[in-house]
Amino acid sequence: MEKRLATWMTPESNRWSFTHVREVIPTARIARGEQALDLGESTDGALGPQAQLPESGTSIEQYLADTHTDSIVVLSDGQVRFEHYREGKAAEDLHINFSVSKSLTGLVAWALASEGAFSFTDRVADHVPEVAGSAYDVQVQSLFDMAVPLDFSEDYAMGDPRMLDYRRSTGWIPGESDGLHAFLPTLQRRADEGTQFHYASPTTDMAGWLLERVSGRRLAELYSTYVWQPIGAASDADLTVDAYGAGRAAGGVSCTTRDLARVGHHLTDGGGVFGEALLRDLHSGDAARWQAYANITDFPRGSYRNFWYVPDTDAAVLYGVGIHGQGLYIDVERRIVIAKHSSWPVPITDALHTAQYRGFRDLTALVRD
Repeated sequence: MEKRLATWMTPESNRWSFTHVREVIPTARIARGEQALDLGESTDGALGPQAQLPESGTSIEQYLADTHTDSIVVLSDGQVRFEHYREGKAAEDLHINFSVSKSLTGLVAWALASEGAFSFTDRVADHVPEVAGSAYDVQVQSLFDMAVPLDFSEDYAMGDPRMLDYRRSTGWIPGESDGLHAFLPTLQRRADEGTQFHYASPTTDMAGWLLERVSGRRLAELYSTYVWQPIGAASDADLTVDAYGAGRAAGGVSCTTRDLARVGHHLTDGGGVFGEALLRDLHSGDAARWQAYANITDFPRGSYRNFWYVPDTDAAVLYGVGIHGQGLYIDVERRIVIAKHSSWPVPITDALHTAQYRGFRDLTALVRD
């Protein structure tokens, strides 16, 4: 088991392990509701494997191969227009979302704040006193906008020893640790909160701890109550947990590709079960801060808000992004959604991200036309 844990994210193993996470890491169940949202079946011949993508000029089939696709679902007005699964994969398989989980965490937060459980203007330490004096002794909104500049590097090559400590604390790699909630208060800031955009997964895990504390419920239950049941998910999902039961809000959700698409569909329908006010809020991110410190060059006119990317502040598009090629692309106005699960051989490169993102825009254009 420890050998499997040590290698599950490597190119030799990830095609299998990304759909078998519960056999590698302990998980908690995210329960579906009683009624699933019907997405229909794909009947659109215009989006067949040989259809040409207008911007790249390649075929859909080649695009899926080039971006190491395990599964993809394209919706228009809540109905499947295109669906594909790599050989050996099936529609009922749960696939890890990595950092698309962050965007789901943002939805839970919005729902809890709307109920009055907390305010985004609160101080984190008022709800989680264990982090007083640490990097996370900040305003709640700073967490959700990745505006906490940490003395920490999101180094997937594990060159930063703090990244190794972090991964051990989550139970994602072998090694002794006192757990995620013991690790988070050890982090310090390199600059004042709000002054820089700093993408760091521990920040979302801190947000997850906050949500558990203000609600008195475990994270898996929160995802179920505020996302999985309202969207009409057809399958239960999984959430990785550490040795002490702390859920991984930053990247630990596994679900079917169809259920990920269901999340996106609700965000096209005037906010669906999440409400129109959420859509307005997600387009209120600090664009200047993003442009000064952004780490994704494909979004020069973008912003970031409540763990969602807005690729262009002038366009009604939302984007959830995860390493190894996970994506949820939502064209809000045109009601087009693309959910994609992949097994890139590396966590992320500019070339792979650009190819995947352009493919999403191409597929949207084909559906629109």
